[in-house]
Amino acid sequence: MSDHLAQMAPMPVHGNTDDPLWRKLWNAYEPVITALRRIPLVTDVELCGGMFGITAQLTDGSHLWISSVEELPLDPTEVEGWHVRRADEDNPTVDDLVYNSTVDGEDSQHGNNVVPLVQAITTFVTERRLAPKLIDVLCVQLDAVTKDHRRVSRLFQGPFDDRDAAVKAYGYATYGLLEDGWRRIHAQGGFDWPLTIWELNGEIVTVYLAHVGQVIA
Repeated sequence: MSDHLAQMAPMPVHGNTDDPLWRKLWNAYEPVITALRRIPLVTDVELCGGMFGITAQLTDGSHLWISSVEELPLDPTEVEGWHVRRADEDNPTVDDLVYNSTVDGEDSQHGNNVVPLVQAITTFVTERRLAPKLIDVLCVQLDAVTKDHRRVSRLFQGPFDDRDAAVKAYGYATYGLLEDGWRRIHAQGGFDWPLTIWELNGEIVTVYLAHVGQVIA
């Protein structure tokens, strides 16, 4: 399991990442790129043949090509609407119009607004199951208040990318408290999101299953 718990696709790996022009475009279009990486799609800036555009890789080997009326300008404020197509270098029959907010497009009312662009892409790849699957990452968390009123908070067990394993670890953690003489004074959540509060000699401990992020399957 990856240690990276954020809902984010990895950075592209190739020689262009050291190119000043590539870096300038990557930074200029960071709001779009970051939104796509959070879907999560591996996203890149293409400089091929003098054409500037954004690509997002899909799970079936195809990709999205994100441009404007023509290529993307260096300055995002000069974008004249967004044009997004799905294509496949090995299969020319794959040619889907995903979104078109250029002047003659059916989404022209949105212009260069990034929000409806990302929403349209998210809907497209989700409905067709073209985005990588995300797995919830869980941990058993412990929060406590000591006799001298100090707060203690720590990761007790995990992280886990399997819910059954996380629930089992939670069971072991709470059983250990019971064996040590702690008294359970509150319980909620069942097996979905269990949480219990324990007391011993004036100290209070809360043990619960916490959602700490997602990883790409």
